[in-house]
Amino acid sequence: MLLSVDGLHTADLYAYTVGHPGSTLARLVRQGRSYSSAMAPFPSDSVPGLLAQLTGGRPAQTGVYYDDSYSRALLPAGTTRCDRASSGAEVALVGSLDRDPKRLDAGQGIPGLYDDLARISALTGQPAELLDPRRLPVDPNSCAPLLPHRYLRVNTVFDVAHRQGLRTAWADKHPAYEILEGPGGHGVDDLFAPEIDASRRDPSGPEGAGTAFPDDNTATQFYDALKVQAVLNWIAGKDHGGSSSAAVPAILGMNFQAVSTAQKLNHSDYFRDPADPATLVRNGAGGYIDGGRQPGPVLQGALQFIDQQLTRIVAAIDAEHTALILSAKHGQSPRDRGRLLLIDDRAMLDALDGAWAARSGRQGHGIVAHAVDDDGVLLWLNDRSSAACRFAARFLTHYSGIGIGADQRGEPVRRPFHGGGLRRVY
Repeated sequence: MLLSVDGLHTADLYAYTVGHPGSTLARLVRQGRSYSSAMAPFPSDSVPGLLAQLTGGRPAQTGVYYDDSYSRALLPAGTTRCDRASSGAEVALVGSLDRDPKRLDAGQGIPGLYDDLARISALTGQPAELLDPRRLPVDPNSCAPLLPHRYLRVNTVFDVAHRQGLRTAWADKHPAYEILEGPGGHGVDDLFAPEIDASRRDPSGPEGAGTAFPDDNTATQFYDALKVQAVLNWIAGKDHGGSSSAAVPAILGMNFQAVSTAQKLNHSDYFRDPADPATLVRNGAGGYIDGGRQPGPVLQGALQFIDQQLTRIVAAIDAEHTALILSAKHGQSPRDRGRLLLIDDRAMLDALDGAWAARSGRQGHGIVAHAVDDDGVLLWLNDRSSAACRFAARFLTHYSGIGIGADQRGEPVRRPFHGGGLRRVY
């Protein structure tokens, strides 16, 4: 069993276990082996981090550098005349691929879902059915939309187990995690992937779409608990909905989102004690306090929630015959929010495109084909010459402006940046 507590730093884990020596997290640390030097791929994000764990491959080997990247070998989504199309396509592995990204069921249309969100248990275990073919990149050889698993260059541990006749199961946050099926498309027998970025109320109702599940930590915890129930059903020899009998998976697991969103939110409601929902506290400080040395109240509540859910899972597994791996497929949120500076990347890339057009004399022909900008920047260039690469590197090295930082309370602060906010350009 692999459990990913997205966003969890080693320091978070040990601070919590020192303060809660009787917790399930503390017991796992005492009884297990810790790999405190483990690192996520860079730039750090969910899909490349999870694929690193499930394939052993670095991004250059898996072909997946980020949850939203680019392929020069594919054609843009919606292409129908492949003999006339120019190659180069965005490859997104996020909720934007859903048939309906605003619904928790991603467009499956489960009746009465928003009257009782527990009905999400009826979600299909084959999430390829929830992806909109019109939003997928196109394979130039077949001129057909390319499902995420076809983009993966290497097999997964699910593939290996499945070929040996073993059952596999996983729960995650987008139907695009269909990529875990592996290149053959059949690695995961039961893949439960409700859409985390969906509206928390019926988007087709009279009030329209509401806030998404990551926007409040109590809602994120509710969302995570839906996936925990799927895991408990698998352990009990059922499908993810608990309605049909199935072999207990040989490899299974899920990701938790509550810690990651608690780190990112400036303010949120939270439970002081997850065992007593009556203790809901309104509008507490998210992230870290005391210069990044201590989790804020929302993050403390999220860590308590994780420990409570782990207690349920550990109590259900066959401890003598189960290897439990607790990890984090990414952890890019800064502990000290005072060191975070957000740069308007669209303005930066527009300026780079404009400078290149002025130099080349080709107005309207930008140099940037696609960009990914998070804790690192990945640029795919339309002009792949050495001269173009050197031009882009020099431009970014000298690009300066004003970014938006935050004080220790999460309030915005304007601060200057230099060199595109980058340490080094490769």
